[in-house]
Amino acid sequence: MDSKKQILVNSIINFLRNELTGTSLTDEKKESLEVAVQCLETTFEVEEDQEGVETVDLLSLIQVKQKVEVTAEKTAKAEEHKTKGNDFMKSCKYQEAVDEYSKAIELNPYNAVYYCNRAAAYTRLMKDLDAINDCNEAIKLDPSYGKAYGRLGIAYSNLNKYDLAYQAYETALKYDPTNAMYETNLKVAQERLGASTGATASGANAGPIPADLSDFINNPNIINMATQVLSDQNFHSMMSALINNVSLNNEGMPGAIETMMQAGQALAQRVVNEDPDFYNRVARNAQGGNPDGADPPNPNSEPKGPEPDKKDEGSA
Repeated sequence: MDSKKQILVNSIINFLRNELTGTSLTDEKKESLEVAVQCLETTFEVEEDQEGVETVDLLSLIQVKQKVEVTAEKTAKAEEHKTKGNDFMKSCKYQEAVDEYSKAIELNPYNAVYYCNRAAAYTRLMKDLDAINDCNEAIKLDPSYGKAYGRLGIAYSNLNKYDLAYQAYETALKYDPTNAMYETNLKVAQERLGASTGATASGANAGPIPADLSDFINNPNIINMATQVLSDQNFHSMMSALINNVSLNNEGMPGAIETMMQAGQALAQRVVNEDPDFYNRVARNAQGGNPDGADPPNPNSEPKGPEPDKKDEGSA
């Protein structure tokens, strides 16, 4: 048997034997416990009264979360921090929003909304793993909280985990069946799952799109997103590796191109998350523009590809 498994089995048997020596169990329950010990010893071939076997105190490994008493005063103060966090979200000050939501959670750790709102802020800061943790915490507190599943789906989509994103959006629709955003994101995740294995350079021969770049450059959400990317240490490391590959010799060019493509793909994913309607406007501009926002039909066009995930709705 694996040494770790052996230690675990020995520890469980040791715990059960210690319970037999206590006074909290009736004779009938002790008899049942003795049978359980014998079954474990037989199944895992453990000899009785072994000396020198390694065991672990299992109870010492269990950490009980201290219950926080939430008074009416703490509840009111927590709501104040949540409101401040929501205001920071509207102003695109996402780290400040995280700080306020964290203060609310410290005062009242049993409100699922606080975790869900902080998850939205983490997503904007490109901290998707933290967002996933907060969404899961919100779901523990309120298993029917549709918005938590929706934001969980967005975080998984940002990490290209479309199978998990699909499950999250599906559950979100279960609790909020009329939410159009969840329905759209569910379809997008399904399409990307299907296209992930066969997606290559399908648009390699396409010509440049005559987009209005000022619409992109002046978009405050995109500006904020770009600021976050440029200040990210991982981005700096990626660019440094790219420059080093190119400056050494031409042999490093394929790797540099691949690095640049990865950076572009990551940046493009953030663009669609920050401004999901941007590419639609680009398409309308390419087709001559349409004031009412409707694209003219084209019977010879290829089937429409997956749309970007819709932008998350505001904080609760």
